[in-house]
Amino acid sequence: MATMITNECINCGACEPECPNNAISQGETIFVIDPQLCTECVGFHDFEACAAVCPVDCCVTDPNNVETEEALIARARALHPEAEIGDNFESRFRKGQGKSGATTQKLAPAAAAAESSGAAPPVATAIAPQTSAYAEPADNFISLPAIDAWEIPLRCFKCGQTHPEPVRNFMIGNVIFCPHCHKSMVVRDNLNYHIRTLLTDAYEKWQKEQEAYCSRRETELAEFMEKRAKDAQGFEAHQQRQLEHIREQLAGLGENYDAPGKPIKKGSRFGWG
Repeated sequence: MATMITNECINCGACEPECPNNAISQGETIFVIDPQLCTECVGFHDFEACAAVCPVDCCVTDPNNVETEEALIARARALHPEAEIGDNFESRFRKGQGKSGATTQKLAPAAAAAESSGAAPPVATAIAPQTSAYAEPADNFISLPAIDAWEIPLRCFKCGQTHPEPVRNFMIGNVIFCPHCHKSMVVRDNLNYHIRTLLTDAYEKWQKEQEAYCSRRETELAEFMEKRAKDAQGFEAHQQRQLEHIREQLAGLGENYDAPGKPIKKGSRFGWG
């Protein structure tokens, strides 16, 4: 299965440099993975590198694009002929690192124990991950034009009409012609200098405000991710306590159970001799 990025992507960019095939790029709103370049890191790692570094776990396998290990390694060899990938290549399929393989390994001991006792093997209940309706908005910064690209609205003193004039024309001694009445006007002071000074100051302020905004967003994101990590750790600890409580309850039932039809042996906890 090719890997895909869900809408929970926060555009952190951590996954892009990790891809050995350059399959990850910035899309319109989130990062995207080109399925024609993705090999699920087969041939390079025994895990999916993008999923390993994703802070919000949004790099997941695409259920609509199922591919075999043979197809993935063939693509890797075609993309990287210089690498000369042999038969002993890295693959999560071979080391059981896939989601289905990991689930099977976890269930194997429990299933074997159930089979030896004659009980029905346990059934794994898969809880589908919940998708968040929240998506990090993209930073659509406005790009300022070059200083010389600005035009100044100039009003003719004769006809009273206004027309745009490029900044570069406002030099001392330069002659400007009105396109409406063709009257000539001579620039008598260095308006070009004043205009450029105004625009330079505005551009510097613009840049500083944008840098401060980006820095604030990075700080907010770091604090948010730290809080999420603490929440996840706390909930995991809560589930561990709940699991221990369930085990204690089951152990209590086993200790207090009297098997029917068995003679009671004095001093026996279970009631059979």
